[in-house]
Amino acid sequence: MRVTNNMISDRMVFNMQRSISRFLTLQGQLSTGKRINKPSDDPIGIQRDLIYRTELNKNEQYQENISQAQTWLMSYDSILNDAKNLITNAKDIAISMANGTYDDSARVGAATEVDSMFERLIQLANSELEGKFTFSGYRTDEKAFEASANGVVYKGDTGKMEYQIEPSSRVTVNLIGSDTFLKQLMILGENADLNVGVTANTLLSDLHAGDGIDQATGTFTITDENLGIVSTIDISGATTLQDVLDTINNQLAADGITNLQAVLGDEGNNILLDTTENGLISDNTSLDKLNGGNGIDMQSGKILVTDGAGITVQVDFSGASTIQEIRNAFNTQMADAGYPQVMMSLNAAGTGLQIDDASGSLGLHVEEVSTVSTTATDLGIIGTIDPTLTGNDLNPIVSFAVNDTTGTTATDLGIFGSFTADKTGDDLDPRITLNTNLSDLKNRLGMNLGELVIHQGDISRTIDLSDPTLVTVQDLIDKLNNSGLDITASINTAGTGIQIANNNPNASLIIEEANSTDTTAKDMGLWGSSDIMGSLLLLGKALRDNDQEGTGLLLENFSNSIDHLLNTRASVGARSIRLESTVNRLKDLEISFTKLLSEVEDADITKLVTELATQENNYKASLMASAKIVQPSLLDFLR
Repeated sequence: MRVTNNMISDRMVFNMQRSISRFLTLQGQLSTGKRINKPSDDPIGIQRDLIYRTELNKNEQYQENISQAQTWLMSYDSILNDAKNLITNAKDIAISMANGTYDDSARVGAATEVDSMFERLIQLANSELEGKFTFSGYRTDEKAFEASANGVVYKGDTGKMEYQIEPSSRVTVNLIGSDTFLKQLMILGENADLNVGVTANTLLSDLHAGDGIDQATGTFTITDENLGIVSTIDISGATTLQDVLDTINNQLAADGITNLQAVLGDEGNNILLDTTENGLISDNTSLDKLNGGNGIDMQSGKILVTDGAGITVQVDFSGASTIQEIRNAFNTQMADAGYPQVMMSLNAAGTGLQIDDASGSLGLHVEEVSTVSTTATDLGIIGTIDPTLTGNDLNPIVSFAVNDTTGTTATDLGIFGSFTADKTGDDLDPRITLNTNLSDLKNRLGMNLGELVIHQGDISRTIDLSDPTLVTVQDLIDKLNNSGLDITASINTAGTGIQIANNNPNASLIIEEANSTDTTAKDMGLWGSSDIMGSLLLLGKALRDNDQEGTGLLLENFSNSIDHLLNTRASVGARSIRLESTVNRLKDLEISFTKLLSEVEDADITKLVTELATQENNYKASLMASAKIVQPSLLDFLR
């Protein structure tokens, strides 16, 4: 094939253009520092480049979200700290004003301070951030709370604002005002004890707030310690308190214990073991129970048995503690002295001692061993044995002991233990039922019910509980539940009182007396508030009314409020820690993706400078070679 000058020229121009193109490409990479400046530079690399840039853009957005979330959480932390300090100060005021040191004028002054605290708390709850109300949920353009003289209403919603902080992770940054400031921290009346009295018909299963008594074994013993009689009582088949009383009394009578009877106590909440002194003794009678409980003079512990002439026996009772030991000591020592026919026994009436001279001829009499001793007198046996000395009545005090066998039956019935007089049993604490009569409350004394006022947010109801048609607990609960308020009255969990729960999470709940002379709300254990804002508002009212008792009742509310705010603040802190941890992780990812991106698109400057110099030299050499190869002729100029 013939190679023409045009072919040579075209080929040279093509090669030079390609050389200049490579030179310009390298020059562009050097000026930008990037290996890839357009997709055609590296089609596969540009795909990886786009992936890495997408991840970095997402990472940047996540960090911006976290920054905004941290701003919200820092704001909440500050607000909650201020609110906690307010409630702490309010509690300190309540502690000071709950005692009798301060008068009504001091409490009125304190009420003014509490009122300003309440206003400040409302301001905190209606805080704004970047023009948005922070506690209103989604309704950030509306104030969260509206306060009235009787309560507070939440105007926001329960919307949760979430920020995505990682590909599969979101965090809620806002706090809902109702959960923070109107959360029901306690149910009013949950700890109330209306002291239901017991009656003969009270079920054993209702005792001890519904725990009942131990009837698995169902037996216990009652011991007459003076007579040594043990009576075993079995109440395993009893259903009511009357069954228990009947079983005890019937068994005692059957066993010969006639000076003890089980009845309902005057306190209205217990069993009374009613005793009667019968003056009877036995060998088991303890000496310290004799003579009305004054016992026997055991300092000398001796008596003298003599005929005034040749017979003189000193009987030593030292160490004796029962009648049996007194008799044994006397009979043994008289026999040892040579007079076994002189014996001591119980007198026929069973009320004292008796000494018999079987010979009938010794002419003995009993004397004290000294002028300061009263042992013989205390034993009632001073005098002549002719041939019988019938001692005086020893007048023992009653002495009983009630003991469980294997279970806790007597303990549960409140009658366990020893006693030397009437035994007043422990409170049997029966639970309230819907059928409990109001007259059985306060240990069967009944309650003097009047009026109370319930405030739920800005709605108030005065409820008259003195209505004579209210007979049972069910009637009273129905009266409360039909008040038109969003509340639920019921028997509390402990079964000891009536409680009122707030069913409206967006309104404060306050229960107070209808007037300064009424005590219905306090007597029922319902006086107070179930939330932070209601408690602070009620404290101001109590102080203005010089209500020392009410001020003291709010102390637990403020303790619960402080705990709640601290817990809420702790949850905010936990979210902040999570955000900080996520930021650190995102920064690590940013560094990793940036490094990968750099590896894909960044140029090696050292290598690039070398290649650029090489390409420049090659281009210059090409120009020189071309000038030698392609010599212009006259024809080139003529063209």
